[in-house]
Amino acid sequence: MNQKCRGLLLVMLVLGAQLVYGQAEVYNFTPADSQYVMELARGKNEVTITITFNDSVVFDYVSIERRASFTPEFSQCSYISYDDVKKKGRHIVKKDSYPYPASSDVEYRIKWTSADGAMRTYPSLTLPAIK
Repeated sequence: MNQKCRGLLLVMLVLGAQLVYGQAEVYNFTPADSQYVMELARGKNEVTITITFNDSVVFDYVSIERRASFTPEFSQCSYISYDDVKKKGRHIVKKDSYPYPASSDVEYRIKWTSADGAMRTYPSLTLPAIK
């Protein structure tokens, strides 16, 4: 997918998420290797995590992890298998139905595991607290 198409897709996703979630701010992250785009939006009682994978991506499974500003370690909050991506398409939406309180900053990140067991942990995306 070329840069222009990827940029257009990202703009459409952000605008679509704003329509769905009202005026909630959407935060997104694309790693340097452009394997995926992750977006976070805080709803009333949940956080919506939207991940759009690059067409050439192959993995065994992906763990979505989170950490609040007051906790030292990340914990898994969702799981995506490669079979899910093949069945549902490259655009996956997950809900964190039991998020940390909106009064604290929360970081979300992706931990990627390949079929041969190699793991890659990407930098986190911070969902700022609502003050």
